[in-house]
Amino acid sequence: MSKGDLRPILQEIQYGNINVNLDKIMEEKEISTYQLSNKTNIRFQTIQNLRKNQACRIDFEVLSKICYSLDCKVEDIIEYKSS
Repeated sequence: MSKGDLRPILQEIQYGNINVNLDKIMEEKEISTYQLSNKTNIRFQTIQNLRKNQACRIDFEVLSKICYSLDCKVEDIIEYKSS
């Protein structure tokens, strides 16, 4: 490294968290993962990952199918919490 070259400073920035409340909504509606999977034609494991808040992304079509089937809004399922 020559004089004048700068090293980047790596910082972790806390942007907040996205929480998925699908588990809570499914309990309120008394619907199982199996039932929602059959009703929406969404893979069982995809719904399980959302229920456990382990998904790193969600497809808009998947979200639309879930909202339609559970008669709820996107904001009922997904919430943002700042740090």
